[in-house]
Amino acid sequence: MKRVFIGMMFVFCMTVAAWAAPVPPDDMIGQRVQVYFDDIFAKLKIVADAQPDYTTFRQAMAPVVAGVPGVFGGSFIDENWVIRQVLFPSHFLARGFDLKGVVPLHYFQQKLKEAPGPQLSEPAHGSMVQPRLIAMRYPVMKDGKVTGLVSMMLRTPFFLKAVGLDKAKAYKIICLGQEAESYGTLGDHYREVTLSLPSTAWVIQYRM
Repeated sequence: MKRVFIGMMFVFCMTVAAWAAPVPPDDMIGQRVQVYFDDIFAKLKIVADAQPDYTTFRQAMAPVVAGVPGVFGGSFIDENWVIRQVLFPSHFLARGFDLKGVVPLHYFQQKLKEAPGPQLSEPAHGSMVQPRLIAMRYPVMKDGKVTGLVSMMLRTPFFLKAVGLDKAKAYKIICLGQEAESYGTLGDHYREVTLSLPSTAWVIQYRM
């Protein structure tokens, strides 16, 4: 999957996967990942339910994400897919960027028209100037119409620590068939769990 770096990182998987099986109750990694993202999206829902616009986004977002470890940034994206506001002033260069021309986001632009819902990125590899990030978005609705999206980006190492993958001898995260994050050598004996997540599916292979 092509990765696109635009100021702050916006990397998204391209298909909704409804086929993923429920997380086995004895798979603690899978359970923790599910709970982790359930909690993050619940926080984003609080922000979205406040129906912010670009003038009130920071006021709505800041207290909700204040206690979330590893927040890299956030943004308010208007209904035309233009970044109108950023959570942290240091990311001001992202304001005004038009996301409609970003090919990997075309699916999500259409999805938002057909069935608005939360969206989760794959873990991005990062670069010399960009940390490894996971991005999430939640639509803001008013009178049944999308008026914008609230977005948050988390540093991948904080996610790995929260779910216990930082303790794994090896792991691999696969998003819709594409490897997104890995560490170590899995070998022949490892566990695998498939997770149905907002607008995507992750396969996590790991050896503790």
